[in-house]
Amino acid sequence: MAAGKSLTPFYVALGVIAVAGGALIARTAMKKPAPLTVDTVAPLALGPRGVVIGSDSAPVELMEFSDFECPWCARYAVLQMPDIRQRLVPSGRLRVRFVHYPLNIHQKSPWAHLAAACANEQGRFWAMADLIFENQDEWVENANPTSLLEGYAQRAGLDMGRYRSCVSERRPWGQVLADKHLGDSLGVTGTPTFYVNGHLLPDAPSADRVAQIVDSIAPLRGATGVKAR
Repeated sequence: MAAGKSLTPFYVALGVIAVAGGALIARTAMKKPAPLTVDTVAPLALGPRGVVIGSDSAPVELMEFSDFECPWCARYAVLQMPDIRQRLVPSGRLRVRFVHYPLNIHQKSPWAHLAAACANEQGRFWAMADLIFENQDEWVENANPTSLLEGYAQRAGLDMGRYRSCVSERRPWGQVLADKHLGDSLGVTGTPTFYVNGHLLPDAPSADRVAQIVDSIAPLRGATGVKAR
């Protein structure tokens, strides 16, 4: 009867294959982007919070804490904010400050806030924010919202190379988190939340109500230029 061959080399080879396969899986997993959430660790940005449109010398500031996935925020952005920006901001009496406040309950909102913050790097925040809100149902219901957000960025006139690198590197995420921390420090719990000159409003003001507030604080005396940033 022939002598049995040793299986030791076979098991050694099998072990080498298993180790190599495990390393390949580990490397592949490392290449996947980490989830983007409001709990993501990132250095907080310095400087003023939010994105502003309007004169630095405007006597009235309307500050909104907003979440791109919030349906009430989208409704306000579509129905009220265009009138506010067109009717009141150019007078030089009002500036509007949008403050990022992605809620923990929304899983896709962080990607929209990152996209808008990347648009802000190119001075196109408001155009991008409008498209994100106007198409909220589309990207929220999509399994991969980042592809749709990229399409909005192109429609907003962004340099797509710069936009893609910004999203990939998550450069302005610290700014988004800093905005969120500001809201937390003020006790903001829901969106949209509004402040006028630092005073909390009880609800979302209509464009007419904002006009009344502006008129009461700064009666119209003439127009000045508009500065957006």
